Amino acid sequence: MANTKQKAVLAVADGLGFNRSRSKDVIEAAWAQLDQTDRARIESAAKHRGHDSVWAKNLLYPVRVESLESDTPTSEAIAWVHDLQTCRDFLNAELIERIDTHVEIMADQKRYVPWASGARNLWDLRNKNLSIPTSAAGIWAGFEDLKPPVQGNSETGHQQIGNMQLAPQLPLEITNAIKTGDFFENCALNSTIAKAKERAATINFCFLLSGVGGNDGRVHSAWNHLEAFLELIFERHHVSPDKVQMQAILDGRDSAAHSSIIAQYGSGDFVGKLQALLGSYNAESSLAWVVGRSTAMDRDYREAAAKADFDLLTGKIGKQATTYNDVRSIIAASHTSGKTDQDAPSIAILRADGTVPVISVGDAFIDLNFRSDRQRSKIGSLAGAREFLESEGESRGRKWDGAWIDHKLDLDICAIAEYHPIFESKYGVSVAFHTKPHATNFLAKWPDTIGADEYTLIAESVKSSHMGYFFRGRREESVDDANEARFITPSHSEEDGVKSDTDFYLHPGMRAKEVTANVRNAISSNTSRLICCNIAATDMIGHLLPTRYEEAKVAYRAAADALVEMSSAAKDYGRYMVITSDHGNIEDDTSAHSINDVLTTIIRPDGVEATVGIPVFQARLFDIAPTLLELLGVSQRPSDGSLSADTDQFVGRPLVAHA
Repeated sequence: MANTKQKAVLAVADGLGFNRSRSKDVIEAAWAQLDQTDRARIESAAKHRGHDSVWAKNLLYPVRVESLESDTPTSEAIAWVHDLQTCRDFLNAELIERIDTHVEIMADQKRYVPWASGARNLWDLRNKNLSIPTSAAGIWAGFEDLKPPVQGNSETGHQQIGNMQLAPQLPLEITNAIKTGDFFENCALNSTIAKAKERAATINFCFLLSGVGGNDGRVHSAWNHLEAFLELIFERHHVSPDKVQMQAILDGRDSAAHSSIIAQYGSGDFVGKLQALLGSYNAESSLAWVVGRSTAMDRDYREAAAKADFDLLTGKIGKQATTYNDVRSIIAASHTSGKTDQDAPSIAILRADGTVPVISVGDAFIDLNFRSDRQRSKIGSLAGAREFLESEGESRGRKWDGAWIDHKLDLDICAIAEYHPIFESKYGVSVAFHTKPHATNFLAKWPDTIGADEYTLIAESVKSSHMGYFFRGRREESVDDANEARFITPSHSEEDGVKSDTDFYLHPGMRAKEVTANVRNAISSNTSRLICCNIAATDMIGHLLPTRYEEAKVAYRAAADALVEMSSAAKDYGRYMVITSDHGNIEDDTSAHSINDVLTTIIRPDGVEATVGIPVFQARLFDIAPTLLELLGVSQRPSDGSLSADTDQFVGRPLVAHA
């Protein structure tokens, strides 16, 4: 049946953003150093379309639409891009080659990976097809309306891409609950704290140290959530600080690489901020453990990481410290050795009596990090969910020797969010804020909208939850009657030298070739109406910037090659293709996610450029699903052809006028 219907491919190039400010700096530098004769020829070409020498600089942009300001009216954007292409046509091939090479050299000097990579095949694909700047951060990613905006990330990005309208995120719900006071009445949190206090048990909790503002994390944790929790535990419940033990997890991935102890641009020094915050409750001594997120928040089910985290909490490992200055010294020494915060060593801060802090039988444990994928190993270990962890490890090609999980600590565990349904149903973990599936997820509506036709999800294991749980609208499995096929390639592992996420630079292309092969096979088999995939390299290696700059360029080229190869295969089999990204990352030469736009490119199989269907040349990630349905020939437009979504800025709409 699928063979006679319109079909499509969606490729999510993880972390592939573009930075208008940085790219403009590259263009200005390139223009200033351009050969005078070449500059005159470019200015002459611009005059053919009535533009001056200032406008002529835009002819240097490798990707035309990246020269546009955000929220440009579509009519102006189309005219602008058309003029750029027309003027470029006045230039001979030798001059264009010199221009592109010169821009690449300047981009390399400025360390702007998207252009320094020399991925001309992807630039050409973008320029020959409809490409639209796409908002992927802040309120458009479902977060609080902060300034600066909250960075986009892989979790919310995939949720938005799969949704027919804006998918509000849990941190916004929690923040709103704090504002209304509902947070302080939360049953799960209050019950866990009260019961621990009644039985004189220690209350242990963990929190990722970042997320003070929108530009320094807030991907897994939010500082205002920590502040509210401390108010709840110390002021509302009057728990003594000596009955509270905190595990501080260092970020250095969604925040600056050394931001735990170094302040820069008004952010960072999270250890100092934590000391001051705990100090306001005379609870500085509550800090018990410090560890990097590579150990405490692994999402690819590496047993060594999970066990090291558990061993720290149970007193078996950890560099010993007695003061905050000791902690800073250990972290600083780790930085000096070449490690970032995410790979900081396990640190145990001795108790007042000189003993090592431990979680004891019958204690309480509260996890304040809201994003689910990186909390499952930790909570699974503490809850004794051996079968679950061994199964997840095996599905990624990792065999666990999980006897240590049978610890019988009998902890009262509360999670601020729902990390996996099995924790609550089988292991008694309570949940403060349940995660509700998104009702308007287009895969959840697939049986009603498309019917029995198959769709396929493809990724490597480090992004399996994204091209699965998150993309399905926060569902572990496909909805009933959905005909889903799924192919997950194991990411590189310890056998390949990859012990944690920070080692992926050893294989900077990651599994892009394998993912591409799976996409090609799915295209050629022609059984799926829609094929969706994730390319992980640009995100994962982007998180290792600025240290792994050369590897980041390799990752970008690997992603570009994969996308171009997929587009060629899609065209050969008469499929539409949509290329987009979940968030920006690799374009900023930092380890963090960005607030930058990404690009969405729509490719018709007949080679004709798609017609724009929106009045302002600015997409949102939740426009992708309506666009895919349009391309599949199952338009959700009103029968009169009008775009009712124009009246609601948080409702998705097709980016093309018609398929």
